Amino acid sequence: MDRGLKNSVPRYRKLRPGDWVERLIVVLLFGVSGVGVFILTGSYLSALLVGLLVWAVAVGVVALL
Repeated sequence: MDRGLKNSVPRYRKLRPGDWVERLIVVLLFGVSGVGVFILTGSYLSALLVGLLVWAVAVGVVALL
């Protein structure tokens, strides 16, 4: 076993309760994208689906940071 892997930092991390800035970024991206799609299309369902897609991508990006 390589000694460098034992003490390495994990590549991905979960959002913890103290990560309020990361949660704020995710919530703002979800809200802005959902409202923007609703204004453009007038459809609640498409706004929700796009908002959820942006939320999932934002959580993944924040996990990499």
